[in-house]
Amino acid sequence: MSGLAPIVVVGGGIAGLATALGLWARGVPCVVAESAREIVPLGVGINLLPHGVRVLTELGLAEALAEVSVETRAIEYRSRDGRLIHSDPRGRHAGMAFPQLSVHRGNLHTVLYGALLDRHGDDAIRPGLRLRSVERRGGFVHACFEDRRHGGEVRLDTEGLIGADGVMSSVRAAMRPGEPPPRGSGIVMYRGLTWARPMLDGRTMVIAGVHEHKAVLYPVRPPRRDGLQLINWVAEHGERFGGDTTAGDWNRPVDRAEVAALFADCRFDFADVPALVRAAEVCLSYPMVDRDPVDSWVDGRVALIGDAAHPMYPIGANGSSQALLDAEAIAECVAASPRDLPAGFAAFQARRLETVNAVVLANRARGPEKLLQLADERLAAGAPADGEPILSGETIDTVTSAYRRTAGFERESLASMSARPRLWPPTRSDATPRPGP
Repeated sequence: MSGLAPIVVVGGGIAGLATALGLWARGVPCVVAESAREIVPLGVGINLLPHGVRVLTELGLAEALAEVSVETRAIEYRSRDGRLIHSDPRGRHAGMAFPQLSVHRGNLHTVLYGALLDRHGDDAIRPGLRLRSVERRGGFVHACFEDRRHGGEVRLDTEGLIGADGVMSSVRAAMRPGEPPPRGSGIVMYRGLTWARPMLDGRTMVIAGVHEHKAVLYPVRPPRRDGLQLINWVAEHGERFGGDTTAGDWNRPVDRAEVAALFADCRFDFADVPALVRAAEVCLSYPMVDRDPVDSWVDGRVALIGDAAHPMYPIGANGSSQALLDAEAIAECVAASPRDLPAGFAAFQARRLETVNAVVLANRARGPEKLLQLADERLAAGAPADGEPILSGETIDTVTSAYRRTAGFERESLASMSARPRLWPPTRSDATPRPGP
């Protein structure tokens, strides 16, 4: 792309940073515009499915990630009283080519951000730029930003703009003016992190309850010297159980004691959820929202990826991984068509849109967590006999296998991708990216 203006990636989160790393690794210059004045690690825990870990591995980040994450052995689905419904092996423990990882979002962001600066310099990302407007003129996109660090406006002219700015995307708002806000589910998610004794084997994720009232628990760091481990917990409360459908602005601090009281029934032999909530340094609430799938994420020289394109319910641990797959796909498609960015963006959309829209709808239909509802119905009809499983193996396999196929992390798909070469460090002189813009 010699002589062409760098692509502008709006949003310096997971999707934006991964996109920038993927573009540079393929010789495509870009710059990330991030609205936050300072780049600091924030957030709570997330899961990375094996296909998402594959993307990061190809970017040369596997070793750095392994130092700050926990390799998940299994997800255990449990009933409201803690009885085991199904233990689902994950990643390499299920014979896949890549692990599933649980990690603090701030640690993942630090790995991505550090790699971008180390490889491509400080100019590869510009903090404090909040998008105000997008204007398309012929072969250029003119993006106007508020400069939150120095005041005034900054204008970036580019031949292609990628919106990676999350569920409340400003790029999406410019592309789709008048679009209604995200679609609420009636469920509020309370989230936090607590240092506690390891749960089970210290490598297991637990989802216990029913869709409208459940606890999701998993460790995000290896145990420290005193034996305690950082546990990410999500306590979800829906209107069927008295939840407030309008509550839960993003990152809204809430009273820990009130949340602990809502989940007083979630005391299990492997974890005491109210105790975890009370001991957390901070307790935040988020609404569980998504958007109806749309038939286009691309408008000529402007494209959307990640939550800006397809926000989904956090079911099946798929949001971040789908964003990473978007990042990989758009970087590959742009690099394959560097002098025709509209064609590259269109190729990205053709590759990803149908698949990800199916995941959005599968998550709305509860994805693999259908097991919780089926088990609740089975237990309500009468406890199974001693030694009899709550759900049959056939029922479990039907639910879990269908979701793996929809989300693209069944064993066969990953096996076919396991031989892809790493993009970093470059192995050929012509693969070395040029200095930053």
